[in-house]
Amino acid sequence: MPRTAVTAAALVLLALASPGCLWSRGTPEEPIVSRLELRGVKRFDPDEVAAVLATRGPEAQLFPPRKLGYRLDPDALAVDARRVEAWYRDRGYYGAKVSGVEVVPDGAGRAKIVVTVKEGDPVRVRAVAMDGLDEAPEAKARLGKAPLEVGDVFNVAAYDATRDALLAALKGTGWPTAAVTQRARVLPEEGAVDVTYDVKPGPRLRFGPIFVAGTSAVSRALIKDQAAADVKTGEWYDARKLELAQARVFALGVFSGVRVTTGSPAPGETAVPVVIAVREAPFRTLRLGPSIGIETTRWEARGVAGWTHRNFGGDLRRVSVDGRVGYAWLPTALEAARNPGSDGVRVGWVGELVLEYAQPAAFTRYVDTSAKLDVEKGIELAYRFWAQRLQLGLPLRFSPRWTLVPSYNLEVYELSDVPSGDSTSQRPVLENCPNTVCLLSYLEQRIAFDHRDSPVEPRSGFYAAVAVQEGVNLGGYGYRYLRVLPELRGFVPLGPRTVVAARARGGALIPVSESGNPPIVARFFAGGPSSNRGFTTRGLSPAPDGVPIGGNGLLEGSLELRQGLLGALSGVLFTDVGRVLGEGGSPTAYQEVLDVSRLELAVGGGLRYATPFGPVRLDVGLRPRKFAEVRGFRSLLGGQFPGAVHISIGEAF
Repeated sequence: MPRTAVTAAALVLLALASPGCLWSRGTPEEPIVSRLELRGVKRFDPDEVAAVLATRGPEAQLFPPRKLGYRLDPDALAVDARRVEAWYRDRGYYGAKVSGVEVVPDGAGRAKIVVTVKEGDPVRVRAVAMDGLDEAPEAKARLGKAPLEVGDVFNVAAYDATRDALLAALKGTGWPTAAVTQRARVLPEEGAVDVTYDVKPGPRLRFGPIFVAGTSAVSRALIKDQAAADVKTGEWYDARKLELAQARVFALGVFSGVRVTTGSPAPGETAVPVVIAVREAPFRTLRLGPSIGIETTRWEARGVAGWTHRNFGGDLRRVSVDGRVGYAWLPTALEAARNPGSDGVRVGWVGELVLEYAQPAAFTRYVDTSAKLDVEKGIELAYRFWAQRLQLGLPLRFSPRWTLVPSYNLEVYELSDVPSGDSTSQRPVLENCPNTVCLLSYLEQRIAFDHRDSPVEPRSGFYAAVAVQEGVNLGGYGYRYLRVLPELRGFVPLGPRTVVAARARGGALIPVSESGNPPIVARFFAGGPSSNRGFTTRGLSPAPDGVPIGGNGLLEGSLELRQGLLGALSGVLFTDVGRVLGEGGSPTAYQEVLDVSRLELAVGGGLRYATPFGPVRLDVGLRPRKFAEVRGFRSLLGGQFPGAVHISIGEAF
């Protein structure tokens, strides 16, 4: 290998000294690299190979938009040949050589860099030995197919992955002190490599007693009980179960840090003690400040306040109080029609008070209790309302990622200032709301699987959930229906500050027997900062006479490219599609979901600024085609706007 390095360095120096070069070491300023070209790269993506070079070609910068050019660094170029050859060796191409490095003039002060590679043939794995693994047959059975096997092209990543898989199998079947060393005998002239893994299992051990450290206010017995769902005294040591126990304890929501480890067994013992080290977070938090919600057809200025105690009275009882009060402006042609002397803007005070209670492990380690009371005064384009909502739930936590929440919900809405007159405007708003009071009484089962790396700012993974609601009578009142709400979100990182995010969401509302059309408070609406951003909140809806009345079906989808820009500032490009199905709340119109040609499309972009309370978000969505169904909407900026502007807090999904 030293001869290869000397040859590569000599080639580089010859290239630098050639008469065709634009520069020499003695020049005070090196040229700008106009292009970086790799020749002879056939078995791999040239861009993948170029990524290992210290010499950089021109790159595009998103913000501000421009093309960056880098000056040639002779010292970096001198070692690039060795970088390429080392990259190929890691993938089994021990005969790969950089046969030439050229610096070609490409205009005044610019140069093209050409790197020529001779790939050769790869070496393949001829033999794989795992010495000592027979002493741990359980680990051998768990290992199964190894990442690197006989006949494979030798790859350093797979070579190391096999070692890691061996360790995982050993530490998952009772050998916590297991060690694995590896060696590879490469024979380039034979095109072969012999791989050996030396396995030293050590003693096989079981889980011993559980100890808790670092807590003063939280019950140690409760923490032990949570961990014992995965780490059971007397079972064989399993490193994966320690990770699950750590996640389960952290999910209690009162610790800023949790670490689950094992100690050393006592002399002559075959059990290792389990140690749970926790760091308690502050139990009380207070939130207070102004807020603003801005859309093209709705402005709302508000003050918000919140208080939370995560260990109220002990046993991890969580109590929170959140409130907001504000003033809203909604421009609508309906208001101008009702009050000819007005400016066509509906205004009024709005507010909400939310009380929540939750206690983890109320009955067993898997079953929590929760209660929520919500009182709200609000304004919509078609009506004003007072709402009282009650939810009683029994969340089940079988694992850190799975959540099942059965609950009973009671919602009462008192409507006022509804449209007057004919059936096309007034009737859909008041349908199944006797005396302007809408009552929903329903049982809900919601199941979710969360495989995201973060619930606040996810960069990878996915989230899937489905909720099923069944409307029931309450003392002869209430609307009977079946409501299904599925949702799927996915996140894929493309770089350190680049993420592609996607979401699909649907809904179907099916009236039971002769219940008639659903009340307006149960129907689906779309549009807004967390929906189709080409429309304002609830702006995507069937709207006879300008009155949005919702529908019995919903279909939505979003695709985002999230890109970090400068510091806490990031940008987003998005495409949203959506449709509310069911003209006038038709009981069977949800079947239109298969008619994708009627989906409304929005495209746009936005900015995000990270804050401790979540990203402050500005989105502008534009509709390529006119939405003919919604009438009576007027922008606060004046006139009609083929889209919507949203200012809010938190990501769209």
